[in-house]
Amino acid sequence: MSQNHIITINQVLVNKINAKQDFSHSINESKRYIVGDTNLFTGKNPSLQYDNIYSDILNLNTKFDTIGGWTDPDTNIYYVDYSYSYNCVFDAMAKARENKEIAIYDTLENKTINIIK
Repeated sequence: MSQNHIITINQVLVNKINAKQDFSHSINESKRYIVGDTNLFTGKNPSLQYDNIYSDILNLNTKFDTIGGWTDPDTNIYYVDYSYSYNCVFDAMAKARENKEIAIYDTLENKTINIIK
């Protein structure tokens, strides 16, 4: 296969973001509960912010555990965040409240857990 046909993980992630797919990609070893920390994009059309998102993804920030995207079904707003992960749901919920997140993600159960305010 020629070099031109190799798709990098960066391009795969950008493609998922442009398609507004829900995803979680491990950068470092991830634990069970994912909590958003640093927002890369919030809006309805991430493809309009391609250059900004691509430059962030090109330099995957290894201080975080994951990068992920998801759509809030109530607002149709798409979010892309760098995130940390926790094994304890209580620690994850506390950090999510501190970060003013609306949900965390449970990788074992493959589901979103809304934050009760």
